[in-house]
Amino acid sequence: MADTICAIDVGTTKVCAIIAEIAGEDKLEIVGYGRAPSDGMTKGVVTNVAAATAAIGQAVEEAEQAADRSIGRAYVGIAGSHIQAQPSKGAVPIGRNRVVAAEDVARVKEAARAIALPHNREIIHVVPRSYAVDEQEDLLEPIGMHGFRLAVDAQVISGATGAVRNLLRCVQTHGIEVEELVLEPLAAGEAVLTEAERDMGVVAVDIGGGTTDLAMFMKGSLWHTVVVDVGGQHLTHDLAVGLGAPFEAAEQLKLRFGSALASRVPPDQDVTVDVFGENGPHTVPRQLVAEILEARAEEMIGLVLRELKRSGYDGLTPAGLVLTGGSAQLPGLRELAKQMTQLPVRVGIPAGLAHMPPELRTPDNAAGVGLLLWALHNQWLSGDFSDRRPRSPFMEKVMRWLKNLLPG
Repeated sequence: MADTICAIDVGTTKVCAIIAEIAGEDKLEIVGYGRAPSDGMTKGVVTNVAAATAAIGQAVEEAEQAADRSIGRAYVGIAGSHIQAQPSKGAVPIGRNRVVAAEDVARVKEAARAIALPHNREIIHVVPRSYAVDEQEDLLEPIGMHGFRLAVDAQVISGATGAVRNLLRCVQTHGIEVEELVLEPLAAGEAVLTEAERDMGVVAVDIGGGTTDLAMFMKGSLWHTVVVDVGGQHLTHDLAVGLGAPFEAAEQLKLRFGSALASRVPPDQDVTVDVFGENGPHTVPRQLVAEILEARAEEMIGLVLRELKRSGYDGLTPAGLVLTGGSAQLPGLRELAKQMTQLPVRVGIPAGLAHMPPELRTPDNAAGVGLLLWALHNQWLSGDFSDRRPRSPFMEKVMRWLKNLLPG
């Protein structure tokens, strides 16, 4: 029977669980998915464990029913302003008359983890930028090469321990083992970026409900990532305050009539919205709605530009920006970003999986689809899907002990 893997994208506004079947090498087919309104999350971080756990359970249950199978393990997305990235290097000896093996790559990545972190932070990823074997540098794949010394230039991504453990607890409460926590902009990049963009230099901009997550790729690898503390909910909040309307009414107004470019909206067009202090719907110019949204969108893009300059890689991303996440669908946002950045800008639609329903082919599902692709590229292709039966902690210790006995 074909194996299955699951992705759980826990966002500020929604939770999405997707189950895919491993149909062969480098191939996944979606067999079920579930979606639920998020609760207990603020700016990508769990703030109410019980509410977040319930929202995850609702999405997982819906996915399990659709796929007619249960979820035992899952890849889970993580984001939030607590995420930090810093460069690190590591090196290990290979030995005489040997070629670089997968075990050597694992060892050198472990060496790159040896950085000083505060006690309240823990490492989520060690993402290689490039490898070097002796004098040969800028290698993306060192396995199979002869040499005496393997080195790596990597990005170490860490998160606040409390935020990480709370998210793990919310998922594990449902009896689901977390296979790996994956940074959401990394996952989104898997789903929406092309190889040509990654090689040339591109920035994936995942605009979620509470945060905007940036991942900069160059030479085929991740070079920088940062989280901006502004997202789609801030657009809605400004609209609600500016019109004196309830948040939900402002959200619906944004989705139906919003635009990030006021100049594109007819000046004589009106819309209605429920506002405080009125017994019925209130009429407002649609251009006013667009002006409020455009002001916040300009601020958001300005923050993205600021982070690109801070990174030191400003001007090294000729492939431009790929916008994804729910707010990437706001009309006029792509054009506004193109005007402000003077770079190519497109909206990223997730792709790469077979039998993907139309409901998942939207920018707000990029991270969920990308989690599955991350699992495929980083686990299946390295042979780690050979046995997915859950092991007890005792068996895990036994397996590690046996591996240590085997010669390198």
